[in-house]
Amino acid sequence: MRHHHEFVSGLSFHVVSMLRLAKAIAGLYPNVNQDLLYAGIILHDIGKVKELSGPVSTTYTLEGNLIGHISIVVEEVGKVAEELGIDSEEVVILKHILLAHHGKGEWGSPKPPLVREAEILHQIDNFDATMVMMDKALRHTKPGEFTERVFGLDNRAFYKPTFE
Repeated sequence: MRHHHEFVSGLSFHVVSMLRLAKAIAGLYPNVNQDLLYAGIILHDIGKVKELSGPVSTTYTLEGNLIGHISIVVEEVGKVAEELGIDSEEVVILKHILLAHHGKGEWGSPKPPLVREAEILHQIDNFDATMVMMDKALRHTKPGEFTERVFGLDNRAFYKPTFE
C-alpha cells in the first residue's frame, strides 16, 4: 500500500496534526463550529481501523474492500446516535462532514463539502497528507536534486533547494 502516513501510529499522527491545524484555522475564523470540526477530524479516518488489517504489513479487509472507511464510520456514527437517542441536525451535518472529507467523487467522497466545517476538514486533510508525502520524498533527496515522482501528488517530482 502506498498512501500518506503509512507508518506505525501514522493515523494517530495524522489526526493530531489535523487537530493542531484546525485549532489555528478556527482561531482565524470565528464562525467555525469547532465542536463539529474537531469531531469530524477525530472520526474522519476511524473507519480505517476496520478497513485495514492492522498497523504493519497492512492489507484491505473484506469490509474495507466492499464498503470502505467512509461508509464504515458514517454507519457507526448513525448507530451511536441512535443508541444515545440523538436525532438532530448536528448528527446529519457530522455525517456529511465525514462523507465529504475526500472532497470529490473521484477521490472517494459520495458528496462534496457543502458546509464550512466539511470544506475546512477536507482542505486540512489534503494539506496534511500532501506535506507528509512531500517530506518523505524530500528526506531521501540530496540538495540541488529532484525527488522521485510521487504518485499521490499527481506524479510530480519535487526540487530540494541547496539552501535548506
